[in-house]
Amino acid sequence: AGAAPATAGDDRDAADAPVPSAPAAGEPLSFERHVRGLFRAGDRRSMRFAFDLWDHADVRTHADAILARLEAGTMPCDGAWRPDRIALFARWVADGAAP
Repeated sequence: AGAAPATAGDDRDAADAPVPSAPAAGEPLSFERHVRGLFRAGDRRSMRFAFDLWDHADVRTHADAILARLEAGTMPCDGAWRPDRIALFARWVADGAAP
């Protein structure tokens, strides 16, 4: 029996979780389709004291600080994201942080 696939709400290690699907050519990144799934349920619980990682408005408001922590490797607290995950989040921020 193999391991169950990761979902947006599971607590698997960030390094093991799949990157949400990339947008099709010409399709902009969106929080709901491409970014929200980067954050696990455990990440959300850990940050609830400050903001909700599954809420577009909260993540957009704190996007620069989140990106800085991701790039520094200090978020999430249990291990740094892979470069492709950071790049996806950085692109979403640079493109205007669409819902």
